[in-house]
Amino acid sequence: MTALVRDFLVRAAKAMPKKVAFYEGDRSITWHDLNKRSDLFAKALQDKGVSKGDVVAILSHEHIEVYEHFHSCLKLGAPRVGINWRFSPKEMLHVIHDSEARVIMVQANCVELMGHLPQQLIEEGIILIGYGGEHSLPYDYETLLAASDGLVDSPAIDGQDMAALSYTSGTTGSPKGVMLSQLGLREAMMHTVLNMGLTPSDVWYAPTSSAWITFVLITMNSVNGMTVVLPEGDFEVQRYFNDINRFKVTVTIMVPIMMRRLIEIMQRDSVELPSVRLITYGSSPTTPQLIRKAAEIFKCDLAQMYGVTETTGGWISVMPPEDTLRGLNGEEHLLRSCGRPALHFDVEIRDKNHKVCAAGSTGEVWVKSDTLMIGYLGLEQQTKEALQGGWLCTNDMGYIDEEGFLYLTDRKNNLIITGSANVFPSMVENVLDEHPQIKEVAVVGVPHPDWDEAVVAVIIPTNKNEFDTDDILAFSKSKMAKFEVPKALVLIDDLPKGLTGKVLKKEIQAMFKDGRLSVPWDFE
Repeated sequence: MTALVRDFLVRAAKAMPKKVAFYEGDRSITWHDLNKRSDLFAKALQDKGVSKGDVVAILSHEHIEVYEHFHSCLKLGAPRVGINWRFSPKEMLHVIHDSEARVIMVQANCVELMGHLPQQLIEEGIILIGYGGEHSLPYDYETLLAASDGLVDSPAIDGQDMAALSYTSGTTGSPKGVMLSQLGLREAMMHTVLNMGLTPSDVWYAPTSSAWITFVLITMNSVNGMTVVLPEGDFEVQRYFNDINRFKVTVTIMVPIMMRRLIEIMQRDSVELPSVRLITYGSSPTTPQLIRKAAEIFKCDLAQMYGVTETTGGWISVMPPEDTLRGLNGEEHLLRSCGRPALHFDVEIRDKNHKVCAAGSTGEVWVKSDTLMIGYLGLEQQTKEALQGGWLCTNDMGYIDEEGFLYLTDRKNNLIITGSANVFPSMVENVLDEHPQIKEVAVVGVPHPDWDEAVVAVIIPTNKNEFDTDDILAFSKSKMAKFEVPKALVLIDDLPKGLTGKVLKKEIQAMFKDGRLSVPWDFE
């Protein structure tokens, strides 16, 4: 028998029935009650004709009910899909139709965000269930639970059966569904807990959105029984600080943009977080300067993680606290690494001909693991391009050094070719981030009449009135190759970012093309 995530919930309910599984503001739920309520909902869905393989969606902010829904889906073998409440109705409809969702559970305050969709979906025969307040939907969540006997007819589930769909942000077209397996879900959860060094006594806080792949992070307490804190709707800075101290959070995770913001507030308001023993961070590249500042302000262990949606959010590499300390104590190059490959992954660097590169040589990161996605839903060609011979082509460029540390240089499609030279924007960003006049920076390639593309730095200055272009260019020339030095510095008030805090470089390039941003040369 292969135990799956649904089995861990049942075991937790028996082994630690009174222990809190989730805190959410003044609300909480024990492992016993989480198991019971997910049984009630699973049986209510079965009574509505939902069976193994039927997709059950949810549109919601971050609340306990999201995880009752999730575990109900696991018990039925019904793939779970999160619908991002930030999506437009058009994008929501794409996810619903693309996934062929049979049921959608909707938080009451999200119904209005759907626009005209509820009536259309009802006419299509899709079951709409509201929760969390007054709503106009045909079914009510608590009413369904009250009428359910909770006697679920659990179907047989194989590790290769689909457990969930996670949709991309839609920044490069229609969101695409990443199909995640039951085995991949279990492996991603178990190895994340192991690699982070999390224990049943930890209190874990991942203040992110369950609409995308990070639902795996939020619910990985299923495999070790630790308590998780939810952001009571959505992330808000002061509530985040309050919750950490109120619930004595021991481990949390951040993305770089969040880390910067929290550091500023902690310095300004003298905030302390004495219960936190470890901060993990990932999602997008973190500069050495930010890591040093985080170590100074947070005064706890730091661990960096690198993963992608297509590995079920499972972390491909880990930079543990002891290696972070090496970087902080003189081995500066380690602060540019995202750690060594996790032991549930095979990781190779391959050239454009798919040949394995020597240590120190840059190529595309290829990975193999039980956590790999099944594929992209309905996108056979894109699946074939991404999954080759049991390996995932990540589209991330990087290299592995002699010690086995992985360094990401950039996304393959972010590479700037200026003249005959290749420039990785992240390498330039790491240098510019060290300058005190620069608060945030993104480097992109912009068409140039002589160089094909030119390196351009788009900057949020620390103080616009004191910004010194000549000083920054001189600083750049002293620390990088001539062809890497930006041909232009462009000031901006805010950088466009996606849901995870990643800078949307295609949007920045579009801003140059349509005239919202300009450079001192003409291009078509």
